Amino acid sequence: MKTAKCAIQAIIILIIAATLLVLLSFVSWANPGLSPASTTTLPALGFSQYPHGGAVINNIVSWNAHGWTRGAGYLVLLRPGAFLEVMLDVQATLTNATLTLTHRSGYAPGCQDHGHAPVSITVNGSTVAYSYVPSSSGLATNSWEIGRWLRLGANRIRITAGSLCSVYEIRRLEVSLHSAQRGPLEAVQMTHDVADNYAIDNVATFSPSDRRAVCWTKVASEEIGQQIEWRFYDPTGNLYFAADRKANRYNWGYIGVANRRPSGLPGNWRVDIYIAGRFQVSVPFTIETMRCSVNAPRVTGIEFPSVILADGGKTKGYVSFFDPNGDITSVRFDVVNAVRFTPFSFERNVSGKTNGSFSFRIWTTMKQTVTLKVTLYDRQRNKSEPYYFSFRAT
Repeated sequence: MKTAKCAIQAIIILIIAATLLVLLSFVSWANPGLSPASTTTLPALGFSQYPHGGAVINNIVSWNAHGWTRGAGYLVLLRPGAFLEVMLDVQATLTNATLTLTHRSGYAPGCQDHGHAPVSITVNGSTVAYSYVPSSSGLATNSWEIGRWLRLGANRIRITAGSLCSVYEIRRLEVSLHSAQRGPLEAVQMTHDVADNYAIDNVATFSPSDRRAVCWTKVASEEIGQQIEWRFYDPTGNLYFAADRKANRYNWGYIGVANRRPSGLPGNWRVDIYIAGRFQVSVPFTIETMRCSVNAPRVTGIEFPSVILADGGKTKGYVSFFDPNGDITSVRFDVVNAVRFTPFSFERNVSGKTNGSFSFRIWTTMKQTVTLKVTLYDRQRNKSEPYYFSFRAT
C-alpha cells in the first residue's frame, strides 16, 4: 500500500514538472524580442588633454566648435555667438537625463555682470537654460535636467556664448542618462513572418529570396489604440516604405523582398518605429547581395586615408577595378554610417579597360566617422558587389 502511494506521488510530481516545463517554454516563446533594461550611462567630453583633443566617452558621436581656440586644458570660446555643439546618441527610453558643465569665465570690471559669461544651452533647438557663469576664480559646475528634450536616436546639444567681455572656457561636458525600465515599446525584433501574433524567429539578415522582412513589436498596454508607424529606410538612407495602424498589443510592419526592389538593394537597412508620432527606436537589419553576373564589374580596392581634416578641403582617393567586358560607365558612393554626409555618384569613362583605377575626392566640415559603400555600374546594367570603406574626419 505504501509503495503504491509513493508511486502515485511520484507520478503527480512528474506531471507537475512536465506542466511547468511546458509553461516555461511557452513564456519563453511568447515573449520574444528585446526589452529595454534599466541602466545609467555617462557620456562625457573632456578637454583636459588639449592640445591633443577632446576625450569622447560613451554615447557622444561627434562634437564641433565654432569661434574657439585651445587653452590650457580648456576649450575657449572667444567671441559672442561662439559655440560648442555635441551630437549625442540616446539608445533607450529615458526616465531622466542631467547635463553637467564644468566651466568658468573671466572677471572684467565695468562690464555687465562684471564680465561673467552669459551662456545659452539648447537641446534639439529648444532652449533649456540661459544663465551667467559666476566663476571669476576657479571652476564652476552647473547642472540642468534635459530629459524632456531628448529623444531616441541622434540629439544635438549646443552651448553658445553671449556678450563676452572676457573668454568663456569649457573643461568638461557630461550627460547622465537614466534609461527607463519600460517604455511604450516592450519588445521589438526582425523576423521572417508572424504566426498567432508572435514572431516566428529572431533574425538580423535576410536573403534576396526571402518573401518578407518583418518588424514585429509588442507595445505597452497603455499604448493600445495609439497610432504606431514603421518607416523602412534603404541602405542609402532614403525612405523606402512607411506603414501605420492603430496599435494592438502585438503589431508588425513589413516590406516585400523577393521579386521586389529590396532584393536588388543589398546592404544595411533600418526601420524607425513611432508611437503617437513620437520616435521610439531604430531597428537595423541587412539584406544580402544577390549573386552577380559573371560579366559584372568588381571593385578590387579603395585607396583613401583613414583620417582626414574636417576643414572642407578635398582629399583625393582611388578606386581600383576589374571588369571583364571593359564597359564601366559610373560609380556610386552610398552612405552606410555618418552624422551628416551626402551620397554622391559620377560617370567614369574607362571604356575598353578591363582593370585599372580612377580618382575621386571627398570633403566634409563635420567631425565624424564615415562609412561608405562603393558600387560600379556598366553598360549592360550589371553592378558590382558593394565595397565598403571607412575614414575619420577630425
